Amino acid sequence: MNHIPAELYQKIHAVLPIVCADIVLVKNNSFLLAKRNNKPAQGQWFFPGGRILKGERLEDAIRRKIHEELGIVANVEKILGVDDTIFPDGPFDSPTHTVNIVFLVSLENQNDVISLDTQNEEYQWYTHIDDVWHPYVKKFLALAGFEKQYN
Repeated sequence: MNHIPAELYQKIHAVLPIVCADIVLVKNNSFLLAKRNNKPAQGQWFFPGGRILKGERLEDAIRRKIHEELGIVANVEKILGVDDTIFPDGPFDSPTHTVNIVFLVSLENQNDVISLDTQNEEYQWYTHIDDVWHPYVKKFLALAGFEKQYN
């Protein structure tokens, strides 16, 4: 598996959707969201995850993203679904289009401590879906069995 040089990735990003693996991490009837540092969705509560590399199997990609972005080892339970997101911005100041495979994941060790990488500035455990979150986030949390929060 090779990482794409930044200049080439910028060209690919401008003309093709990027295939990503996203993480719905659950623990004790709660789920984890992280506040994004980067575009797209900068400053929003979102699922950790990211690009699948050429030659990387889906389960290997999700395990790599769990380790890179959260610093933990987790159990991959199942695929919740596939969807796409289209944002007007992105890492190269051009629109971002991703095709996302969303995985339900549980902590292997309930005492593990999350250690975020630079992709996210903070994380929070939640028990209910908030109306202000991105529709993509709300959709997959509902598929994972979480309910909307009523204020």
